[in-house]
Amino acid sequence: MIEMPEAATISRQMQDTLTGKTFKHFTRGPLTHTFLWLNKPAEEYDSILSGQKATGSSSYGRSIYLYVGDTRLLWFGEFGGRIILHSQGNPLPAKYHLRWDFTDGTSMTFNMQMWGFVNLMERSEIPAHPYAEVGIPPLSEKFTHERFDQLLEEYPEKTRKGVKGFLVTSKFVNGIGNGYLQDILFRAKIHPARKIPTLSSDERLALYTSIQDTLEAAVRLGGRDDERDLLDQPGGYHRLMSSHSVGQPCPVCGTTIQKLAYLGGACYLCPTCQEAP
Repeated sequence: MIEMPEAATISRQMQDTLTGKTFKHFTRGPLTHTFLWLNKPAEEYDSILSGQKATGSSSYGRSIYLYVGDTRLLWFGEFGGRIILHSQGNPLPAKYHLRWDFTDGTSMTFNMQMWGFVNLMERSEIPAHPYAEVGIPPLSEKFTHERFDQLLEEYPEKTRKGVKGFLVTSKFVNGIGNGYLQDILFRAKIHPARKIPTLSSDERLALYTSIQDTLEAAVRLGGRDDERDLLDQPGGYHRLMSSHSVGQPCPVCGTTIQKLAYLGGACYLCPTCQEAP
């Protein structure tokens, strides 16, 4: 799944490369996916988009917005997969889920993994959408240490689920998934199952700082190295803690990195630096 750094990278590239292009045609590709949701029939996407210009892009947490004309947008939300822009004359992939052609001969394809949605909607409809802009994106002006501490207190499952549950819940912090979570917790020296009431003020500050430092580095490097950007290039951020780390020595203390199944996903951690609760 893409997370905030990947969404920010792709959005920035859309702003730079798609703004001013005119949509020519939209179609579903040869691939189908049960958990790829459109909010209109493909024919309606095509009729609405044809002749319209892309007018900019932005991101919010894990979401990417591609603006269409003065009032509409394409919303790429909560997805795993790739959005690739193909230059004029370059062959398109044989398999894809969605495709947009532009009048200058370029095309953009979307290949989805896991689940996600691509909605064509009026910008005014966003507040009523079930995945509306909830939570606070890390690195935003609103994501202060004081507000972060308040969100920790407001988390309704703070005595039942660990820190992992809080961080990957977009309702509170919008933009962190299981990918960056590992490095964030490792740098903060916090076990994913630690309950929020057990965190000291110093540990809360360390967690906040780790979120900022990790995601700032990832945005600067264009996202993770196992994701691709709009130009089909891998990101430059190499994770400290991933499936490739298991069995390797901790870069800080040398203890063997372990894999832990927790809250429906894998966690990778150092049992010495991130002591179990």
